[in-house]
Amino acid sequence: MRDVAGLLGWIVAGGFGIAMLNFVLKFVNRKYIAKLPKDKKKVIDAYRLVMKYVVKYHKLIGIITTLAVIVHLVLMSVFVEVSITGIASMVIMLCIFLLGIYGAFINKNYKGKWLKVHRLLAFLLVIMIGIHII
Repeated sequence: MRDVAGLLGWIVAGGFGIAMLNFVLKFVNRKYIAKLPKDKKKVIDAYRLVMKYVVKYHKLIGIITTLAVIVHLVLMSVFVEVSITGIASMVIMLCIFLLGIYGAFINKNYKGKWLKVHRLLAFLLVIMIGIHII
């Protein structure tokens, strides 16, 4: 079970990384891809195809990753031990998740303050996951 808990931890890190691509791909698209000349149409189309799927599945990946982190915590607490950095990372991830639910299904204002906090916490979580893994 210890191996399963560890694998789930890596699934959480990977899922979160994929979810972070939503922001990164949109940023790169806005700053660089949108400004490419028309003769780079194949590059633009390929990039936007990848971006389309990352954006489309961002919510689902966030839900799966959040469920995985909860199961990871349970397994680690039963079969190994709970770490402070793991708890802190999970709390941040749950806050990100709840803000995402709020923004996607309740507020629906994609330029509101909730989105800035959602993104800020995501970048903070990158640091916390790094600390947790180390």
